[in-house]
Amino acid sequence: MKYLLTGNEMAQADRLTSDVIGIPSIVLMERAALSVYEEIVKRTAQDARVTILAGPGNNGADGLAVGRLLTDNGYDVQYLLLSAKTPPAGSSALTQQMILQAYGAALCAWNREAMYEFRPDVIVDALFGTGLARALSGTAADIVEAVNEYRDRTGCMVVGLDIPSGISSETGEVLGCAFRCDLTVTFAYYKRGHFFYPGSTYCGETILRQIGIHDRSFACEGGQRPEMIMLEHADVARRIAHRDGGGNKGTFGKILIVAGSYAMCGAALLSAEAAMRSGAGMVKIFTREENRVIIQETLPEAMLTVYSALPDAADARREEEDRIRESLYRDLEWADAVVIGPAIGRGWEAEVMLDALLRFVSADEKGEIRANEKRRKPLRGIVIDADALRLIASGERADALMQKWDPETACILTPHLAEFADLVHKTVAEAGRERIPLLRQLADRYQCTVIGKDARTLIVSKGVREITMITNGNSGMATAGSGDVLTGITAAMLMAVTGSESRGHRAAQAAAYIHAEAGDACKRRMGERAMLAGDLIRAEESVFHAIESAVL
Repeated sequence: MKYLLTGNEMAQADRLTSDVIGIPSIVLMERAALSVYEEIVKRTAQDARVTILAGPGNNGADGLAVGRLLTDNGYDVQYLLLSAKTPPAGSSALTQQMILQAYGAALCAWNREAMYEFRPDVIVDALFGTGLARALSGTAADIVEAVNEYRDRTGCMVVGLDIPSGISSETGEVLGCAFRCDLTVTFAYYKRGHFFYPGSTYCGETILRQIGIHDRSFACEGGQRPEMIMLEHADVARRIAHRDGGGNKGTFGKILIVAGSYAMCGAALLSAEAAMRSGAGMVKIFTREENRVIIQETLPEAMLTVYSALPDAADARREEEDRIRESLYRDLEWADAVVIGPAIGRGWEAEVMLDALLRFVSADEKGEIRANEKRRKPLRGIVIDADALRLIASGERADALMQKWDPETACILTPHLAEFADLVHKTVAEAGRERIPLLRQLADRYQCTVIGKDARTLIVSKGVREITMITNGNSGMATAGSGDVLTGITAAMLMAVTGSESRGHRAAQAAAYIHAEAGDACKRRMGERAMLAGDLIRAEESVFHAIESAVL
């Protein structure tokens, strides 16, 4: 597990390391500069010309120190400053400028013509780093424009220190304009902006280097652990229980997939097979009668319950609604975990099935399961996706039932951004801008876990402080059916994760990571353009092998 920091969290870690632990800030700065120097030397010849663009703060001081190390190694280095003003007394920037003046180096204010005349092979962006919180303007914006133009024209390498100047370290948004870097060397921890779009596209290759700031800084008085994390193979392996060598198909979980309306059986098939390939012992699909033949021919391993379309006549409709409810209740009694939503539509049948399921797991004000829907044991969890999410967003009854959720049953919602916007009653643009607080609001409202699907998926749960960002995966996964695969994996992970506390959160973490890793495995094999949702299921084999070997 790695933390993903904001600029403020990084500043706190830096300050605590120096002020409380006692490692002088100049030592941390020299180690940061050395790490950048080493990465540049790996990639360039010794006769390369390097331009250092230095701002007035600590990021600029880092850049000046990088230039000094390159000068010591025989590189031809040009120093261009954002401002000709003398830095404040006692500042790191002043210290580094004084050292370079003792070297006899020329420190000049920014000049576009001077940079072009020098013809650098490498440009080091040390203007602002992670501390920037406003849009670039004036001279800073002129520098960005000139450097990006020069890079496009000459192919020179642009190196960012910590994060490209102009990229928000918290959101990854472009603050007016930003350097397009080929390499970004970040210190101690990754920042959120390295992975959020569009910031990640401005970073180029991102290298993490340790400089002496570690997790112990957050344990100091006045410190607080960062809020956001990313996962690695070993983290997922620790969340998944070892399979019982003496187990049977019942041991590994019975999953009910409520999916597929008329002529829409693909989502049901993808979810069901994904659950099976992720270790579920038994899977039953609850779907429309018209899907029976193709499902049984395509996935004979799955069990099947079918229902008929509701008739138009009111009396006949009530009878068929009762049959759907009774049939679904029987299957819910059988199941350990449930998926509802993929391609069920938003018609009467879908409303009946969702209402029946929510009544089945709703509790009264005392937190007790409604007596007329008691079961032998609580469901381990329910995954709600696609059309079911839209019905919850638009229906007062469904919303009310969601707020009376049985706490013994984990609830996981898997909305993409448009579905998420509907659930929080915002526009898509508003939901994107306010994503993290709105995810927390939704998780609190329904006492659930939310897998907020997007180019970078975020996982937020009621009662869990940490936010998980899924940093793997790729654009090839933006294909029809990919979300259906995730719902199936998530249901299987509800049965596979260890322990009972925060089960939904840990199942969501494992499922989203496995899903993204499958996407990366497909990318390596076939590229991003040729990927289909079914390919993700077939890639699960290699993903599980890699995860299991991570703890050997």
